[in-house]
Amino acid sequence: MRCSTTMGILIVATLPWLAGCEVDVEESGEMPQVDVDADAGNMPEYEVEKTKEGKMPSVDVDAEPGRLPEVDVRGPDVDVGTRPVTVPVPDIDVDMPEETDEAGSNQNR
Repeated sequence: MRCSTTMGILIVATLPWLAGCEVDVEESGEMPQVDVDADAGNMPEYEVEKTKEGKMPSVDVDAEPGRLPEVDVRGPDVDVGTRPVTVPVPDIDVDMPEETDEAGSNQNR
């Protein structure tokens, strides 16, 4: 119980950080250029039977890498503390009924 309460407090404490963070982009970046040529449509169903072992060809890919921007992220200061809490615990008392045999006499005497 204590662990889940602590986790709940930490989650609630970090929510303002997620909503109130400030991001400054210091350098812009760019994604690499990609050319994709494809026709849209549905694939028909085929029954395929392998008749011969195959091998994939070697492929040489020449592309310029992209560059991510550099960013400086500043979030709010979050102070998390603890305080003692009294949690009531239920007190359970179970009274089992007494068993009787076929003649009606009590077996738990």
